[in-house]
Amino acid sequence: MSKRTWRHVMAATLSLSGFIGTAWAQNAAPVSAHEKFAAYVHDLHALDTEVSFATQPWGYGGNAHIHSIGMIGWFVRMNITARMEGHFGPDNSVAPILYDSAGLSRGAQRHVHLDYKDGTPTVTVHTPEETDREPVPSSDLPGTIDTFSGMIRLLQTMRSTGQCNGSANVFDGARLTHLTVHGPVADNVPEDHDQIEKGAALRCDFIGQQTAGFIKDSPNRAKMAAPQPGAVWFKDVNGFGLLPVRVEFEHPKLGHISLVLQTPISH
Repeated sequence: MSKRTWRHVMAATLSLSGFIGTAWAQNAAPVSAHEKFAAYVHDLHALDTEVSFATQPWGYGGNAHIHSIGMIGWFVRMNITARMEGHFGPDNSVAPILYDSAGLSRGAQRHVHLDYKDGTPTVTVHTPEETDREPVPSSDLPGTIDTFSGMIRLLQTMRSTGQCNGSANVFDGARLTHLTVHGPVADNVPEDHDQIEKGAALRCDFIGQQTAGFIKDSPNRAKMAAPQPGAVWFKDVNGFGLLPVRVEFEHPKLGHISLVLQTPISH
């Protein structure tokens, strides 16, 4: 598996939670949580992902740390940190302020920074430049959100309405992905890979499809542009309320990927 392929895993790991709900309520309680997920590619523990986030009536913020582990770390070193900030607009709409991702990936120190103005992101830092990738048309950027802001809105929607129906366009500084989500349905959390939060849950199903920012002349373009299904499980966690505890999705090159909560959620 190439270094670029594992970069795709990292990007998918960040964006898998970027699903938007269309219906928002005003009464979702503020929440602050730290979650650590183990990422499995088929049955191989490939990455660890730690996510911390907090919401208040006026806005939200969060950060993530993603790093390779085990045998994967022998071949492909990855150590990425990301952060985001945003505020809630009318009817609790989400309005990103900034998104920043930096660290070691594909053998180099990489940095992407997005600033938002009037609902449109501007890439203020992108090093090193990816000259082998098609640029995302500027006309497609208004109204897009970063991956974490999508996570926050889905979380807030589920906590306030119990629903997760909607869509969004997510831009990570290089790729544009259209995401649709629907549900929830009652389901049990899968228990493999030492999943800590088990039992009855609410499952939201989603489809992600890359629409722009492809590698030029890639033989895998058709695969990367194909719709990829997935699901996220929410449970009512003591002391926190409803939170995501498991995510599974299909990657166009790697196949099935699971994000498994293996340690207790903390503040």
